[in-house]
Amino acid sequence: MIVKGGGKRAEPETSDRYSFNWTGKRDAIRLVSVPTEATLKPRRDASLHFDSTPNLFIEGDNLEVLKLLYKPYFGKIKVVYIDPPYNTGNDFVYPDNYAKPLDAYLQLSGQLDTEGNLQTSNPETSGRYHSSWLSMMYPRLFLARQLLTEDGIIFVSIDDHEVYNLRLLMNEVFGEENCLQQLVWQRYASGSNDAKHFALNHEYILAYAKERAVTGRFRYPLAEKERATYTQKDEHYATRGPYKTDAFTRGRPDHPSPGLRYEIECPDGSFVFNEWNRLESRFLQMKKENRIVFRKSQKGKWLVEYKRYLNESSGRVPRGLLTDVEKNSHGRAQLRELLNADGIFTNPKPVGLLKHLLQFSTNSDSVVLDFFAGSCTTAEAVLELNHEDSGTRQFIMVQLPERTPEKSAARKAGFQTIAEIGKERIRHVCQNFNGDIGFRVFELTESNYRTEAEIIAEDAQKYIAQLENAIDALCDGWRVEDVLYEIALKEGYPLDSTLEEVAGLQTNTVFRIVVPDGMQTFHVCLDEELAETDIERLRLSKDSVFICRDIALTDTLAANLALQCRLKTI
Repeated sequence: MIVKGGGKRAEPETSDRYSFNWTGKRDAIRLVSVPTEATLKPRRDASLHFDSTPNLFIEGDNLEVLKLLYKPYFGKIKVVYIDPPYNTGNDFVYPDNYAKPLDAYLQLSGQLDTEGNLQTSNPETSGRYHSSWLSMMYPRLFLARQLLTEDGIIFVSIDDHEVYNLRLLMNEVFGEENCLQQLVWQRYASGSNDAKHFALNHEYILAYAKERAVTGRFRYPLAEKERATYTQKDEHYATRGPYKTDAFTRGRPDHPSPGLRYEIECPDGSFVFNEWNRLESRFLQMKKENRIVFRKSQKGKWLVEYKRYLNESSGRVPRGLLTDVEKNSHGRAQLRELLNADGIFTNPKPVGLLKHLLQFSTNSDSVVLDFFAGSCTTAEAVLELNHEDSGTRQFIMVQLPERTPEKSAARKAGFQTIAEIGKERIRHVCQNFNGDIGFRVFELTESNYRTEAEIIAEDAQKYIAQLENAIDALCDGWRVEDVLYEIALKEGYPLDSTLEEVAGLQTNTVFRIVVPDGMQTFHVCLDEELAETDIERLRLSKDSVFICRDIALTDTLAANLALQCRLKTI
């Protein structure tokens, strides 16, 4: 517009607002809703105690896997820990495009060249250096949040390259109010003197809650040296155990609280005024219960302390500065000792670091997910914790079968992919414990179902034949167990469900799929024809789910089954 009294054009008003944006963000958001065309195929040959374990190792692109896990594991994961690519210019970045079977997907998205070689860099010279990394991370974090329980936690390891962008991204996906802490982990005992400015000896771990308001208190068990400080005894020793004393004064001068300021009468009748860590009413109650101790300092001043009993301790509050947990060198040594090979994986996280995080964030029966599993330190940490406290925690590891470099230590040791390193590590850890501890292996593969395009194409080629026979919805060469697990996923059943063949049938083979707690079940028959006598033996009710192939049904049988149960066809 033209301003009166002058010839200058006024700048239009804008509604500026704070936002976090990057090139490709819209496409990254769209990727979340693009359906996957893949499935997960069981690999008994690569598993250990397949039929008796709830633990999972899934080989394939983690975005596609997360989409497949969405329905069966929605709201069931207590803790997610990931150690994603740090985007240093040399590590792996996943430039997603479309949901395709693995090799086609990797080639289409630029991860494989035309000769099948893996592309492993995201050079800083790329104009979309940070944007590509953020677009890779966004859909994975979005789906991970959906899998968490309401009181679930996610931990993400990162270094200086992307920590600021990652925190903004986590704020957008999880909400800034759900940021619990930016942990600082001392990665090296000392820094390198080769650095030009500062010797970096630390990394970060971002901790976010799904819903901070319902997240419980974090505590982890006292160390043996901490338990040893409880040495004193009183009349409550039998029930409360030994105790130690701590100062009753409140050590928060930066946040004064007038309500905690009052006088306390000492044994000689004198008074001490200070800011204490309990209200006066609570102090009087503790004094009545003989929980208050008075003693004089070397200077003759009265000190007020309170008793802390060992049996009443809920554990130690975790710190944001991790200097007393295992370092990077421990991770390399642990993997070298376990697999009897050195240098096969770059900078594996130490088991002690993961155990520290899981000790205060999981329950004894929690499910733990790591979808950048690498050498599977997280799996080892879960198994060790279970061994120590008799827990039943379950792990789900997801790792892309990224090829190890030619002439590398991993290749010389016989590992063709990073996924093979992870599986072998889990096998060794399981074998170190007694019992039938194991893990089920699944791999991302093409669906057993024909796509609509395939059916249409076949319809055009075999139109006359189709007038007499319906097209089978299953692809050529399908295997029964593969189809059963794909059906289970589509029905929202977890991958540790049990497949049972129904006994007592004469003609048909019918399977019962049961979730681990036994509260849900359904029946599947993949035969080309159904015998009414066998269907009657199943004793299906109106609440029963029965799934069969469409080609196996006659009109009459379909109508009868629809009246008996909840009929679904493939």
